[in-house]
Amino acid sequence: MAYLSLYRRYRPQTFAEILGQEHVSRTLTNAIAEGRVAHAYLFTGPRGTGKTSTARILAKALNCEKGPTPNPCGKCASCVAITEGSSLDVFELDAASHSGVDETREILGGVPLATAGGRKKIYVIDEVHMLTQQSFNALLKTLEEPPDHVVFVLATTEAHKVLPTIVSRTQRFDFRRATGEDLEQLLGEIAKKESIDIEPDAISVIARHSEGSFRDAVASLEQLASLGDAVSVSDAERMLGERGEDALVQLFDAIAAGDLGALFTTLHLLVAQGVDVRRLTLSALSHARSLLLLRTAPDAGGMLDLSAEDRSTVAAQAESFSPEAIVRVLDLLGKALTEMRNAPNHRLLLEVALVRAAAPDTDPTASGLLGRIERLERRIGIEGGAPGPAGASGSGAAAGGSGAPAGGVVPRRPDTEPGSRPAPAPSSSRPASSPTVSTGSTPSSARAAASTGSTPSSPGGDSDHVPAAGAAASSTRSVAGEAGTAGVGLADMRDSWAVTLVELDKRSKRVAALLKPSRPLSYDGDVLSVEVQSKFHRDEMSEPRALQLLVESIHAALGVKPTVTFVTRGEGSSEPSSPEPEPGVADIAEAKAVEETDAVELVKKGFGAEVVEERSNP
Repeated sequence: MAYLSLYRRYRPQTFAEILGQEHVSRTLTNAIAEGRVAHAYLFTGPRGTGKTSTARILAKALNCEKGPTPNPCGKCASCVAITEGSSLDVFELDAASHSGVDETREILGGVPLATAGGRKKIYVIDEVHMLTQQSFNALLKTLEEPPDHVVFVLATTEAHKVLPTIVSRTQRFDFRRATGEDLEQLLGEIAKKESIDIEPDAISVIARHSEGSFRDAVASLEQLASLGDAVSVSDAERMLGERGEDALVQLFDAIAAGDLGALFTTLHLLVAQGVDVRRLTLSALSHARSLLLLRTAPDAGGMLDLSAEDRSTVAAQAESFSPEAIVRVLDLLGKALTEMRNAPNHRLLLEVALVRAAAPDTDPTASGLLGRIERLERRIGIEGGAPGPAGASGSGAAAGGSGAPAGGVVPRRPDTEPGSRPAPAPSSSRPASSPTVSTGSTPSSARAAASTGSTPSSPGGDSDHVPAAGAAASSTRSVAGEAGTAGVGLADMRDSWAVTLVELDKRSKRVAALLKPSRPLSYDGDVLSVEVQSKFHRDEMSEPRALQLLVESIHAALGVKPTVTFVTRGEGSSEPSSPEPEPGVADIAEAKAVEETDAVELVKKGFGAEVVEERSNP
């Protein structure tokens, strides 16, 4: 007698022997017992999960001499013929090799004919998604209203490729991947029956490597049994090679760590094992999608085609990436996959994409720049950023009493760079009426002073506070996302106001339009006062929704969430107005950003028009 492979020898013969698909077995068993068998079924799921075996068991249950019964005897002539594949009432069609419309019509031509002795004629079409459009059309009418003695079972691993009109005429059953426990149980029983000497840990290696497929697991066990001696863990790992999901986890660990050496080593091992580069790219895209789902929607694990063990591993790895970083990896891999259509060296394209994903500084595109910025922001957020100023003396914040000078302009201190917050004044600082620093110093002089550890002296001779202030300047470089509000002052608010408006425009163009033009007047680390055009703009911006959007935009630009109040133009201060300072680089950039996003300015620029009269809404 010819040798029969283990996966064929131990194929399930009853519904009770089908492991891991209790939801399918129970439904079909009850349908047969109650006489409610449908005329068409669609079995879909990963390979090796029991779709074709379940179709044959259904055929035996319907045609058994003791049936129809949920528990076919397996000994009658009908059951034996179906098991051996020689039954004249069971037709199995492999759509992958018989996808033409003529072949489909030839098969369907026998549908109206009577059975050859059984109660039902069962048509099992495997890989039905491979049928052509014409074949689907030929199948459609027959599938909709078949004779009473005919049952169709369609099996596929890619249900999304089956026409919706076909799916709607069937009862769909989704077969799930086998769990590690089910696989180990099955392999242990087979090994015991076949007298295969194998270590329990080696069985676990086979179960993980099969990735939820019963057929793959049994085939791997049979392959290892050919070694002759006792099968050890090292034998299993050496014979089966690197598991696909484990290799992808290692690959993305290298991307998260920016370890190019580990990245190239892992990729080389995969290619050396004969993995197709294009299919590897598709697998990496699928893994990145899994990371994105688990990172943004942790409860969406059921949407992933992963085992429970792999799902927990991928969920832990997702914490190493931000959603922005994962989207960037998806974009790079997608572009590489597209370019592979016309490129001879697929491996090089994949390597370039992975290197750019792991090291954004190697990517000259705008996406690479965003990746570098995002990595810096994450690093600052993780490490806490630079410490805020402590113990620096000076009276920059006290110059205007409790708020900003008239006109809402706070002169920058010469001992700080643009964007840094002036050091808070101690209780023994000088009165506000005697300024301690000159407002005429340039940012370049402040930078030069900071780099040498000294500061420019005050014209008025008040220089006793300068050394401490100079030290504070070197430690208060303002960075968006700094811990707390210690490093954010009014100067930061003004410098980043254009960025804040851009962020606000992303959230609501209407609310952003209400703040054009506008400017911060004062900020004490907790309350921000913003000047708007009119009472109408103040009232509209005071609405809770508008306030919330503005605070979110400020947080996106600077990393702080202040309490915001609004004043109309001219109400910002009761003190005599002071002349506006010369516009700085940040002011020019802010004006340019506002002009580029203001619809009125765009119309004026495009048509050479000018504003004749402004009217507020009634």
